[in-house]
Amino acid sequence: MQQAIQGQPAQWGMDISDGSLRPPTMDTLVRTATLNGFLNVCNLHGIQSHALLRKVGLNASALVDPERHISAETLCKLLDLASQESGSPAFGIQMAQQRQTLDFGILGVLMRHQPNLRDMWLSAIQYRQLLNDAMAISLEQLGELSLLRFELLIDSRVPQRQAYELLAGVMMRTCQAMLGSAWFPKEVRFMHAAPPEQYLHKKFFGCPVAFSSEFNGMVMRAADMAVPNPSADPELVRYAESIVMPMRARGESTLLQEVRKNIYLLMPLEQACIGRVAEQMHLSTRTLQRQLDHHGTSFSEVLDTVRRNLVLRYMNNSRYSIGQVASLTGYSRQASFTRWFQTNFGTSPRQWRQKQSPALSGAALPPAGE
Repeated sequence: MQQAIQGQPAQWGMDISDGSLRPPTMDTLVRTATLNGFLNVCNLHGIQSHALLRKVGLNASALVDPERHISAETLCKLLDLASQESGSPAFGIQMAQQRQTLDFGILGVLMRHQPNLRDMWLSAIQYRQLLNDAMAISLEQLGELSLLRFELLIDSRVPQRQAYELLAGVMMRTCQAMLGSAWFPKEVRFMHAAPPEQYLHKKFFGCPVAFSSEFNGMVMRAADMAVPNPSADPELVRYAESIVMPMRARGESTLLQEVRKNIYLLMPLEQACIGRVAEQMHLSTRTLQRQLDHHGTSFSEVLDTVRRNLVLRYMNNSRYSIGQVASLTGYSRQASFTRWFQTNFGTSPRQWRQKQSPALSGAALPPAGE
C-alpha cells in the first residue's frame, strides 16, 4: 500500500539570461479566517504582529472580518516572515493548534452535520471555492486507506512551507471536530524538505510525518471515513445548502481555474488528460473543449501552464532526479521530457540545474548520458 500511495497521488515565460522561470501574476484570494490564531502565536513568541502585517501591506483591521478576502500570496509571505521572526519552523503548525472548531462560516455548518467524514470532505470539495479559492483538494480511495490530497495554486517562487503546514493542520482539526480529539491520521506528507527540528510536527499530528514527498496530503484509514457522525443533522445540511448554493453560483471559479486545479491533482497520478479532467468537472470532453475554445485557449496550453509550475517545484528540490521530475510531470520517457523542457526553457534540464545552483547540479542527478 505504501508503494501505491507513492505512485499516486496565464502563460509562463522564462528569462533566458539566467535560466529562471518568470510566471505572470496568477494571484488568488483566501478568507482572512485563514489567519485565525496568527495574533495568538505571535504573542506566544513575543513578536510584533502589527509590524509583520504592515510588511506585507496589511493591518490588524483586516483580521476583524473573517469573510474578508486577502491575497493568497500575501498570506504565504506573512507566515514565512512570522516563522523567520519567531525562529519557529513550526509557526503554521502552532496556528493550527489554535483552531478548535470549523470556522468556515455557513460552509462549516454544512460540513459539520454530514453523516460521516467522507461526506464531509466531499461537501468541502464540492464547494471548495467558498472554502479557499487558492486550494485544490481531492479524496482518493487506496484499498484500506483514504488519501486527502491538497495543492496551493500559487507561484512556486512564493514561500509556501508554513501555508502548507497550516493547511494540513486545519484539515486534521476538521477531522477531529467530527471524530474527536483522540483521532489522528495514519500519515501526513509534504513535498517540501524537512525542517531541522520536527518535534512539534510529530507531536501535533500524532503520526509519522514524511517530507520531500511526491505530494502534499493526509493518509487516513478508510474505516474512519465511514464512522457515523453523532452530530449529523439532515435538516441543518439542507438549510446550509440552500444558502451556499446561491453563493457558489455568484462566486463560481472561472473555468480555467477549475481546469488548473484538477490538473494539479491529476498530474502526479499520470492522469492529467482532458477526458479525466472533464470527468472530474462533470462535463463531457467535447463540452470542455468548446468552453476552453470560448476562453481563447486549449487544454494543452493550460496543461503546460501547470506543468511549468510543477517542474519548477521539483527541479528546485535536489531529492528528485531529472527522471523522477519527468515522471511526476506526466512523461513516461525522460527523452520526451528533455525535449519539452528544451523547447519551453531554451536549455536542457541538466544545464538549467547547473546554472541555478551548484548544490542542485551535484545532487540527485541521473548518470551522465540520461
